[in-house]
Amino acid sequence: MIAHEQHKLRSSELIPAQLKEHSVTIMYCSFTSITLVGHFFFATLPGYYCFVCCCMKQFFLHFVSKSKSLIVRQDYQSILEIYKEMNKTMIMMDNFLNLPIFISVVNILTSLFWYGYSFAFPPNADNVTGIFFAMGFLQYFVLLLITLIPAVSANQAAEMAREFVLSLPVWFPKQCNMIKVHVRRNFMHKTSLTLLEIYRINKSLLISAIGSLISYGILVGTLGRVQNINNEF
Repeated sequence: MIAHEQHKLRSSELIPAQLKEHSVTIMYCSFTSITLVGHFFFATLPGYYCFVCCCMKQFFLHFVSKSKSLIVRQDYQSILEIYKEMNKTMIMMDNFLNLPIFISVVNILTSLFWYGYSFAFPPNADNVTGIFFAMGFLQYFVLLLITLIPAVSANQAAEMAREFVLSLPVWFPKQCNMIKVHVRRNFMHKTSLTLLEIYRINKSLLISAIGSLISYGILVGTLGRVQNINNEF
């Protein structure tokens, strides 16, 4: 692709010989700039989501850590109120971001498939094109990881906090029944970050996504080779 455009510029009779190398340099700079701007645009939302997920993870872990001191002070009301507010924050965050993140993940997976397939079965043997596809695949793979792994960690921290709250009746025997009623009424539903409120983000989702990419890549590559063999005959 890049080599083809480079060849067209250098073989063009409309461009003076002394300007051809400058034209090739400008083409490379323009192509690189457009690529970087596009990647930066698509990386903005995953970067923001990664930051928010890391914050939520730290909030839940800090909650579990500090709640132990509240248990010593027999202050279960504060524990329940703090957890209730954190639960609301998690739900609001998921309601606001689950659709954009779903679209972003679909875009990342599609780009990963295209870059990976183009790198494995390049349209030509140009080294620059191969490096471009490899770097594109690497960049989108990193985007996939920084999107899903922090969300997985945040969900694990949220589950840890939930289990801690569910264990509160053990720490407060005198208020055991009252705490059980409150917990069952408000916190029995698992709060987690999702994709489109359908897929809970966990380790299995990440592994399934990568496995699906590999499977479809092998399938499409095999079909392409079979078709090429049939065309030769």
